[in-house]
Amino acid sequence: MHVPEEIRAEAAALIDHHALGLWKPQAADRRAAMALFRFLETGMPLSAEQIRSTLATAEQTTDPAPVEPATAPGSGGGLLGLLRSTAGLLDTPDVADDPAGRDAIDHVCLLLDAVALSGAANR
Repeated sequence: MHVPEEIRAEAAALIDHHALGLWKPQAADRRAAMALFRFLETGMPLSAEQIRSTLATAEQTTDPAPVEPATAPGSGGGLLGLLRSTAGLLDTPDVADDPAGRDAIDHVCLLLDAVALSGAANR
């Protein structure tokens, strides 16, 4: 799934499920969201390399006992799967730079904000 419309739809669904409490990010999701949120706060644009580096770090640390499902009802691969797809989209600059691609990336960034800020609020 490197199609901008699918990435946007997946990000929007996760945002909605997160807001409604139907999806609770696991620790790896929160780690990835926090790392990418901090990166975005520097003003740098999201890049495939940054996402893959963050995913490698987030996935190396195993969650002791995941309680919540990793994905939202009806979603693809949860946040980490969505980030993998987003990295694939960013690997294709002509698609990522068109309006649908930018909209998809904006939705992913909104999801990262929501997950990172909710994790910070719960501490």
